[in-house]
Formats: sequence, structure tokens, C-alpha cells
Amino acid sequence: MRKTQSLANQKARLQYVMRMMDSEPSFESKECRRYIQTLVKLVLIEMQIEALDKKRSRP
Repeated sequence: MRKTQSLANQKARLQYVMRMMDSEPSFESKECRRYIQTLVKLVLIEMQIEALDKKRSRP
């Protein structure tokens, strides 16, 4: 449960950061790299949360 809560907190923080960033930065810019890195982290966290939920729901 704690792991899921920690991941949910990280997800919320990353979603907040994503809202503050330009969603269409120049492809070659540092901002674009940061945006992509943040997006990847967010997806990985969502995958971890889903895996934990599946693990918990199994009998």
C-alpha cells in the first residue's frame, strides 16, 4: 500500500510539472528533452501502479 501511495504522489508531482511545461516545445531544445524525460517517467510510474494493482487483485 505504501509503495502505491508513494508512486501516486510521484505521479501527481510529475503531472503538475507537465502542466507547467510547454506541451509543444521545439524538437531540438533542452525543454523538449526534459518534457520527454518527464513523460517517460510518468508512464513508467503508471505501469508500476498497474502492476501492483494486478498483483494485489490476484487471489
